Formats: sequence, C-alpha cells, structure tokens
Amino acid sequence: MVGGGSTKPTATGEGSKPKATIDDAYAYLSAVKNTFHDERDKYDDFIAIMTKFKARKLDRNACIEEVKELLKGHRDLISGFNVFLPKCLEIADRCDYLGQNMK
Repeated sequence: MVGGGSTKPTATGEGSKPKATIDDAYAYLSAVKNTFHDERDKYDDFIAIMTKFKARKLDRNACIEEVKELLKGHRDLISGFNVFLPKCLEIADRCDYLGQNMK
C-alpha cells in the first residue's frame, strides 16, 4: 500500500479502518510525484486539486471525482489515495469489476 497507515482507528463513524498519518500523506505525495516524474502537469494538477479542497473550493465528492479521473490507470495511486478516505467513499477499482464479469 502506498503511504502505509497507522494503527489508530477512526472515530468518524464513516468507516472502520486505520487513520492515516501526516507521514502517510508525505509518502503518498512522494509516490504521486515519482509516478508522474515525466508528466509534471499531472502532479501539478493533483496538488491543485488538493489545494482547492483544502481551501473549500471543492467539496469532498468533487475532490474524489477529480482525483479519480486524474489517477485513472494508476491502481497503486488510487489504492494509496483510498487510505485517506472513509471506507464508504473509497474509489473502486474498475478492473476488479471487469475481472469479475469476465470470469
């Protein structure tokens, strides 16, 4: 998993999984930067999405949708981003659904 995760449970009631730490966030940002080292615009777009979300110019659902579109095809980054989301809002891996339908 990109970014790891601490062992502290969340108390939000939106999903029961470990709460991500600031170290997880830095590790995830490094993973995004390394993945897009040849596509600096994509990394910059990711940072812009996070900045808009922090400034409350994007709501949570819009942020998730923009990240989902930006990271399309990068299963490891999507999985890493899910660490920061409540279980009920995690981005589903479309390949998982496609694989199940083809069996």
